[in-house]
Amino acid sequence: MFKLFAAVVLGALPQYVAAQNTTKAVCQLGFNWAFNSLGQSPCDIASALGGVCVGTPLTLLPLKPGFEYLGPDPSDANSCRCSTVYYSLLSACATCQNADFITWNLYKTNCTVVYDEVFSNPLPPNVPIPHYAYGDVVTPGTFNVTFAETAGGAESTALPSPTGSSSGSTPSPTTTSQPTKKSHAGAIAGGVVGGVVGLALLAGLTFWFLRSRRPPAPALTYDPMMSQTPTAIPTNPMNSIPSTPAPKPYDPNDPTTFPTNTPGFNPYTPSPQLYPTHVTPNYTGASQSSYPRPQYTGAPEL
Repeated sequence: MFKLFAAVVLGALPQYVAAQNTTKAVCQLGFNWAFNSLGQSPCDIASALGGVCVGTPLTLLPLKPGFEYLGPDPSDANSCRCSTVYYSLLSACATCQNADFITWNLYKTNCTVVYDEVFSNPLPPNVPIPHYAYGDVVTPGTFNVTFAETAGGAESTALPSPTGSSSGSTPSPTTTSQPTKKSHAGAIAGGVVGGVVGLALLAGLTFWFLRSRRPPAPALTYDPMMSQTPTAIPTNPMNSIPSTPAPKPYDPNDPTTFPTNTPGFNPYTPSPQLYPTHVTPNYTGASQSSYPRPQYTGAPEL
């Protein structure tokens, strides 16, 4: 009964005091697992996260015997106070003071949206968040000290992505909203277009390769037998001269040896001639007939 009364009284009092107040929560000995690598206690870390929530440095008050850290009021149920990370650090601060902590289901009573295993606001500088602060408290419904003592793992100094989930006004297990299904239509369309372009390029390269491997067509050959142009035949001037038999020696008894009036043929005389030439019959001195010609003597013939 006294414990319930203390929790109600603590809920009516502010959990934070100004930074100039020297009173702050301090961990007892033997809780080294709850400190970060810089030697900051879970109470110091929770105070730093609370300062991010309200925008000013805050100090977490120490718990007196029988008191607990309560969840946020409806007026200050923001993304910082409704985070499981902040709840885990607040519970670790209570644990290292040898005090009790409330369950997660009771803590989130006034939260309309909870942030499971994330801290949605920017993390304070130079304040590493221990790995156990991101542990699961939704499934067991409370902070697991045994898990926190053995969690180990890397600290977080980056801003995790927030995941919103809805809860009712009464204590109940957290219902996490389903993530929005992304449409992959654009990626599919891009893949189809890329595939078509790739096939077209492949077909073009194949056609070019086959065409380059094809043997060249035989060159057109010239057949002299099929030519319509008459072929010039060189002539020998000596072959164009008609052959003339050698003249026979003059025989008075052979009329064929008698000289004729046919002009002699000179093979070396160009033909036709521009000017007429007189050809003198080729007579020899012995070309006159052996028969005496009748001569007129002045006497009457009988």
